[in-house]
Amino acid sequence: MIRIRKPVQLLEWGEGTNTTNQVWTVIGEGRIVRHQKKPGITTFTVEMAGTFEKKNSKDNTIKIAQQGEGMAAVSNRWGEVAMGVVKSVESGGKVVNIEVSAATKLDTRHKVPAWEEAPQS
Repeated sequence: MIRIRKPVQLLEWGEGTNTTNQVWTVIGEGRIVRHQKKPGITTFTVEMAGTFEKKNSKDNTIKIAQQGEGMAAVSNRWGEVAMGVVKSVESGGKVVNIEVSAATKLDTRHKVPAWEEAPQS
């Protein structure tokens, strides 16, 4: 499930010759500021904390990951929530539009559930 209010990491498939030197690498972090659903496609607009710069120009695939969304939901690890392609990059690399053609489930609640809140110390 993609939680709209949580930060995201964008990862790209490395440019290599085999699977040992061709891995997913983080290319930036940001927040989803807008999403648009059409039949068969969901478009996410991600506002980057830094600038977006792809190193592998041969592959346009992007993986979206969120913290706590891995195999174990209570983990602090980053887990894949969607995979799509870069539709466009705007504002000098600060805004990225990503198209996801697979089925997506969105959580757009305004209030963060109690189990996701940071512990008070």
